Amino acid sequence: MTEKKNKGCDKMATMDNKKRNELVLNLACEMLQNINYEIDNAYVEDVEGEEGQVLVSVTVGKPGGLIGFRGRNMAALQLLLSLMVKKQLGEWVRVILDINNYRGEQKERLEGMAKDLAQKAIETGKEVEMANMSSYERRICHMVLTEIEGITSDSEGEGENRHIVIRPKL
Repeated sequence: MTEKKNKGCDKMATMDNKKRNELVLNLACEMLQNINYEIDNAYVEDVEGEEGQVLVSVTVGKPGGLIGFRGRNMAALQLLLSLMVKKQLGEWVRVILDINNYRGEQKERLEGMAKDLAQKAIETGKEVEMANMSSYERRICHMVLTEIEGITSDSEGEGENRHIVIRPKL
């Protein structure tokens, strides 16, 4: 049996919290290798402006199964990784798992959609409902919408039916 090469999984993190980040990276690589995913590249970094948050970016050949429908598999893996880190460190660390830049592309898409729908609410003078979203997705949209004058935004609904409603200020 040949050993798979996993670039980045054996590299030391270069952040202030070097030891913590190294542990997070090693656990992420170990988790993905245990479910038979070959890692092309992996790195970890502190999330700028968010104390105690760590971003783990991983590149794999076929990401579909890891990401899942609307990122649900990736969210589940992220939770597992966070729990593994908590067990090792004895403290909660907010771990964000990004596979093949899915989160980066998703953020751009959500920001664009929020801006477009805010403009629609302003032009029509009517409230606009966005699709159901996860708390992570809603947070991205709310951050963009707070910077747009002439509208307000609120989250409504419960559970998987929670969504954002954009209202024009009258």
